[in-house]
Amino acid sequence: MTLRTDYLIAGTGPSALIHYLNLQNSGKEAVLLGSGLYGQLKPVEYRQIGKPVNLLPIFPVTESNLWKRLNPNLKADNHLTLEKINLNGIRRPEYRLQACYYNYLLQHQQESDIPYILSYKQFGDLIFKHPLTELKKKLNRNYRSGQPKYLKTGFVNGLSPYYRFLKSREPYPVIPGMIEQIDYINKMVHTKKGAIRYNHLIYTLPLDYFFDTTGLKKTFELISGGARFLIYYTDEPLPENHLWYCCDIDSNIYRAFVPQKNLLVVQLSRKRWEKNPNEISTELQSITGIKEKFHHIDTTTYLHCYPLDVSCNIKKEELAGFLREHNVYLSGRFAEWRYIDLHEVDYDQILEKKQMVLHAQNL
Repeated sequence: MTLRTDYLIAGTGPSALIHYLNLQNSGKEAVLLGSGLYGQLKPVEYRQIGKPVNLLPIFPVTESNLWKRLNPNLKADNHLTLEKINLNGIRRPEYRLQACYYNYLLQHQQESDIPYILSYKQFGDLIFKHPLTELKKKLNRNYRSGQPKYLKTGFVNGLSPYYRFLKSREPYPVIPGMIEQIDYINKMVHTKKGAIRYNHLIYTLPLDYFFDTTGLKKTFELISGGARFLIYYTDEPLPENHLWYCCDIDSNIYRAFVPQKNLLVVQLSRKRWEKNPNEISTELQSITGIKEKFHHIDTTTYLHCYPLDVSCNIKKEELAGFLREHNVYLSGRFAEWRYIDLHEVDYDQILEKKQMVLHAQNL
C-alpha cells in the first residue's frame, strides 16, 4: 500500500511539529512520519513531583514568532546567575591548533575568561582541536556581550511554553514508523509498513541518518558534542526558572536550572560525566545556597545534542542545494547541522520557495 501527501515531514520533534502547524495554517496537506512526539521536549514524571515536567531548557524568546502566539498569561522570566569563581590564575593550555575555537576566543573576545571556561566545561578538548564554526556563530549571535542577547522565558509549572503551545494543537497526523529508505529521485519514502509518496519532504532528523537512508556518499564529517544531566529532588523550595552557570573550571557542574520548585536539573562538566551524584549534591548546596540535601533521582545522557562543526562547510551547502532541487529540505538543528535554537529555524523557507517557483512558471 502506498500513501500520498503533498508535504511529508520526517520526524516528530518540536521542529517538525511547528513545521506542520505552519503548513496547516497555509492550507497545505501535510503528515508527520516518526515516533515519540515532542522528542527531547517530552515531559517526564517523577513520583517525588507527582506531575510531568520538561527537563531541558528549551525556551522561546520574546522576539520569536512562536512567542507572539503564546498565551501572555504564561509569561515567566528566568533569572540567570553567573557564579564567578576562581577566575584568577586560570590554567590555559600551552599547545593549541591555530584555527581552533580557543584561539578564536583569544582573538575576538576582549574578556575571554568566562567564555573559555564555559565552553571548555561544555565541550571539553574539542575547543582545542576544531574551529567549531557553529559555536562561533552562536557566540556572535547571542553572547558577544557576555550575556544572552534575548530575554528568554522559563518553565511554567514545570512545562516549557513550547510544549504547552504544541500540546494545545493536538492531535497531529502521524504515520508511526521509522524510515528505512528515502528515494529522493522518485519522491518516495519506504518504511516497514509500506511506501509514502510526497511532493515535498521536510527532513528534521539527524543528518547522519539521512546519509544512511538515501545511500548518498558522506563527503564531510560531522563534529558534535554531548551532554549528561543529573536530576535532583530537594524538600526545600527552589527559585523557579533560575539558572546557574558555574564559572569555576575545576567544578563538576557546568550549569543547573529549575523546571519546578523542588526539582533541579544539573548539566555536568564534560570531563566529569562519571562523577558520583552524591558528590555533585554537596557541590549544589554551595552553588545554590540551599541547605537541604539534594537527592539524585535520575540521569539522562544525550551523546549528540550539539552540532558544532563539519569538516567542509562548502560540501554541506552543496548537499543542501542539491536536495532542494529534488524538493527535499533539511530543517532544524540536527538536519541542517547548525547550532540553532527552535525560534531560529526558518519555518517559511519551503513555502517561500514554492511560491517563487509558481510565480516564475506564471511569467
